[in-house]
Amino acid sequence: MSKPTLTQALSLLHRVDDKKLSLKRLEEHFDAGLISDLLDVDPRTVVREEFRRVIGHPAALPASSGGPLPEPTIVELGEFEVNYDETIASKLAGNADPGRINPHNEMWAPVEKFADPREGKKRFKASAINFGEPMLDQDVERWCEINKKVQAAPKEGIDIALASPRPKLDNVMPLVLSGKPSVSGSGCRSVLFFCLEGEARDLGVILLAPTQPWIGHQWLLVLEEIPEGPVHEEVPEGLVFRAF
Repeated sequence: MSKPTLTQALSLLHRVDDKKLSLKRLEEHFDAGLISDLLDVDPRTVVREEFRRVIGHPAALPASSGGPLPEPTIVELGEFEVNYDETIASKLAGNADPGRINPHNEMWAPVEKFADPREGKKRFKASAINFGEPMLDQDVERWCEINKKVQAAPKEGIDIALASPRPKLDNVMPLVLSGKPSVSGSGCRSVLFFCLEGEARDLGVILLAPTQPWIGHQWLLVLEEIPEGPVHEEVPEGLVFRAF
């Protein structure tokens, strides 16, 4: 194990200063053993959100209720191919049709913020779901797990929008790409979403506080991967399933 360096000491002091901790408060953290316990483990194995919840961190997301989930309205959107090799920038730069994605919205999807290291191409059955009430992200994830779906990430949603010029998708707006959000150090989430603006389909960013749920009027884009093999029969676009 390498010996502590002056650089490490200064880095630690800067972090303590950023938190505005008094000497007494810092000593309390050490005396309680919290800092010592953290230094004993590999931080790569720690799920930060679970750790925050255990220690009662004010930015921790509330735990899922674990109870019955409401049944969402589901609109089937059809089958689509997603190209992970193409960057978000090139996808947007290759489009000039505001009815697919407004070309003036490129600034909202910087590659460094919504990076996706996956490669190759995949086909998905896409659906838009709407719960009609506020939903914690954990409960949306639980619904997806039960129904064998995943929340769409930016590359996936952009490819689907580019393949679906208006008026397609108009009845499921605003449409949120809630998968793989960009998360800040404070736990705030940034996600992309589509909305209608005049004759155009705009691409924008939603910023959510750590404990903020999805709200009732938002549609979430979810996907079900199609295994390689025989061609699947296409689902008629716009087919709607409603819970009663």
